Amino acid sequence: MEQLKQLLTSSDWAAKKAELAIKLTEDFKSGQLSSDEYKELLEDLKRTDNLNLQAEDLEIKVKCLN
Repeated sequence: MEQLKQLLTSSDWAAKKAELAIKLTEDFKSGQLSSDEYKELLEDLKRTDNLNLQAEDLEIKVKCLN
């Protein structure tokens, strides 16, 4: 958790991800999320990053073709 809090002061991207991860962790600890929901939402954070990178790659490729 401390590492996530340190990320809050780093890049905008890292800060947003850290903020979301902290919120999810707090919701899990308070009982607002089940273990399965918590794990799935954390995986979604990872998948979102992967999809964003793929979209950026595709955008670069399209621009290079024009």
